[in-house]
Amino acid sequence: MNNTLSLEKIINLESFQKIQDDIAQATGIAIIMVNYEGKAITNHSNCTKFCSMIRKIDRYSAICEKCDSRGGLESVRMKNSYIYICHKGLVDFAAPIIVKDQYLGAVMAGQVLVEDIENIELEEIVRVNKDFDNLGEDLKKELEKEYKNLPVVSIKKIKAIAQMMFHISNYIVEEAILKMSLNEANYKLKEENNKNQLEELNVKIEEENIDKSVNLKINEKDEFESPIIQAIEYIDNNINENITLEKISFVCNLSQCYFSKLFKKETGLNFINYLNSRKIAKAKELLVSTDEPINNIAINLGFEDCGYFIRVFKKSEKITPKKYRDLHIKNSSI
Repeated sequence: MNNTLSLEKIINLESFQKIQDDIAQATGIAIIMVNYEGKAITNHSNCTKFCSMIRKIDRYSAICEKCDSRGGLESVRMKNSYIYICHKGLVDFAAPIIVKDQYLGAVMAGQVLVEDIENIELEEIVRVNKDFDNLGEDLKKELEKEYKNLPVVSIKKIKAIAQMMFHISNYIVEEAILKMSLNEANYKLKEENNKNQLEELNVKIEEENIDKSVNLKINEKDEFESPIIQAIEYIDNNINENITLEKISFVCNLSQCYFSKLFKKETGLNFINYLNSRKIAKAKELLVSTDEPINNIAINLGFEDCGYFIRVFKKSEKITPKKYRDLHIKNSSI
């Protein structure tokens, strides 16, 4: 039975477009709806000229897509609207659309500046004018002009709009659930139970097979390479990627549950803590050896956003990345 759902099937796009246009006009923010692949399924309402121009510049467009993608994924993790800051210092937010743990897409909105910045870490944001120095003079002036024309909104209003859009998403979810037949719901429940039972069985089989393999290698006086060594090598060789538990367990050909258990057993650390420690080590190298903007370092190392990177870095090093860089520059100039 095919239980695949899509936003295109769930909602009336023409009707939603009208609602989206009205909200964008009333609030002064840009809004668009994307599917689970990140592809737009509505027309962009109230898109700013600044963002349109930025996305046409190769060196920025890829980073724009990364910001949107990570904003959407973080909103899914939180199961709520998620406010974040893009690489150009604009405030955006994502409101996820999830049906029975299936991520269908999101309402993406923002493209505004904030007039008050409490509760948001902005000390590491790229300074726009400096970042445009390498562009042509005419394009630089046009971008600076459009940047000054960006809407300025209070963070309180942004939070209210984000919550409103999340409620709209919830309504869409409820409509989707109503369209699912009782037979499909029962099938999904049985499928989930079977999946859990199969995962438990696979974990037991994996444990038995690895134990047998270790014993066999020992008996043959041969060297046994743990899958965790392979995982550590993969992390070191792909430190710039957004390495998830799902991806690394697939690389090691283990279930996520058993991989986590084996990784903790052999390293003494859980997977996320170890991964972050390696990424922070790489970040420290980049901070002292390059003048790359800190926001870009965070994105290129696979962090969800700059704010999360700063928190992880500060927890590890007891100071922010900016202070770490400044301290190194000061010491090297003495």
